[in-house]
Amino acid sequence: MSSVRWPVLACTSIISFSADYFYDVPSVLHDRFIYNATACIDGRDKCLHLSPAQFDLLYAVYAWFGACIVPFSGILADKLGSKGTLVGFGVLFFIGSALFSCSTYIESENSAFILMLLGRLVFGVGSTSTGVITSRLQTFWFKDHEIGLAFAISIVAGRLGSVANFLFTEIVADAIGLRTTLWLGTMLCGLGLIGAVAAGHVHIVGLRRIGRDESTENNEPFQLSMLRKFTWSFWVLALFLIFFYAGVFPFVAEAPRYFEDRYLYSQSYAGYVAGSTYDIALISPLFGFLSDRWGFRGLWVLAAPTLLFSGYVLLGTIPSFPPILFCMMMGLAYTLVAAIAWSCAPFLVPDNGVGTAMGLLTSFQMFGVGVSNAILGQLLSQTRKTTSEMWGDVTLFLGSCAGAGLLLAVALNVMDWKTGHRLRDSQATRKLAGVSSSLDGSLNSELEKDYLLNANSDTVSCDSVLGIIT
Repeated sequence: MSSVRWPVLACTSIISFSADYFYDVPSVLHDRFIYNATACIDGRDKCLHLSPAQFDLLYAVYAWFGACIVPFSGILADKLGSKGTLVGFGVLFFIGSALFSCSTYIESENSAFILMLLGRLVFGVGSTSTGVITSRLQTFWFKDHEIGLAFAISIVAGRLGSVANFLFTEIVADAIGLRTTLWLGTMLCGLGLIGAVAAGHVHIVGLRRIGRDESTENNEPFQLSMLRKFTWSFWVLALFLIFFYAGVFPFVAEAPRYFEDRYLYSQSYAGYVAGSTYDIALISPLFGFLSDRWGFRGLWVLAAPTLLFSGYVLLGTIPSFPPILFCMMMGLAYTLVAAIAWSCAPFLVPDNGVGTAMGLLTSFQMFGVGVSNAILGQLLSQTRKTTSEMWGDVTLFLGSCAGAGLLLAVALNVMDWKTGHRLRDSQATRKLAGVSSSLDGSLNSELEKDYLLNANSDTVSCDSVLGIIT
């Protein structure tokens, strides 16, 4: 099985890298999208004239429409199999990136913006859906092995895509212009599509090696009625992810402005401090590896909101609390959740419902972040309060989200303790349980065969049964 699962992980990591790279391109080239870059003013580059509201809409369309679609992509994967759905959504995110790049050639600004929105929408549907299906593939091949490590490596691949974008895209745009830079991103999405095709092919080869084909990928076809089989622990995990991410992503987005206002940092240094939150995610494979080896995933998950909530309390009560230390605490908490919390889901739902489960979790997370962003926008638009008071309201709200996440993490551990310790087992324990189950199945099969062979006799020979057992 190792000859299959690691190539599958490599191919799905290529998808994560390319999708996250193209997602962040507008952020890096922001000044060229709103015609504020020096190259635009000097006439050295063909830039766009988007308003700030139009620019923000590029991200809103991605988030809200993606959140509506991902549950259905998970259901499709559970019903139709991983290969076809992965390739299909891979085609969508490649087409979406191509439409986005094509929009820069349209002279009419309104028409160009409409095509750009359409491209962003199609790219969002494809990107978020392939993320769900790659998680399903990784669960299929790694569930009884290094599932935490696999999820963490995939996350790091995506983070590296974002890092590569922030390091090189602006330099490339200065050299070859906006249009060609976008097409280079589209070519990278094409590489992601190749990764999706390769992952699907390797998956099918692996299924054949274990005596299955795509039609029997799940032993029992998924039906929506099977949502009743999702444990209560899964729904608690879903609520936890809503509140935890609502306390992380919106702060990171506003952190540079917060550090500039409160600590009087320069714009560049404030961005550097805020970005350190995600830099720590590069060590997530270490936590994935340790959770696989030692088990006790629920306690690892509990540590994340404990760190986050403690950070908000310190930030709000100690005026001189170092922002870089808070960002490191938040980054460590984010890393624990990204590497471990998501890998808890496959242990809380039936095997044939993993895709649906991951789709629901992704959708809930995106909606939670969207609502939190909207609330932050209102808090920062208060005209009757000073800047310091507004930021105080923001940290209070986000700290409350972290506190709710902490309570839900405690509830998750209590429920897991009462319902069989599904999240406690280590990789070695799961392997041992799988071997034991396999041996029990073989023994029962042999006993049944012996009984049938002796069915014509008046009695079944006790010696034959004892012989099989020994």
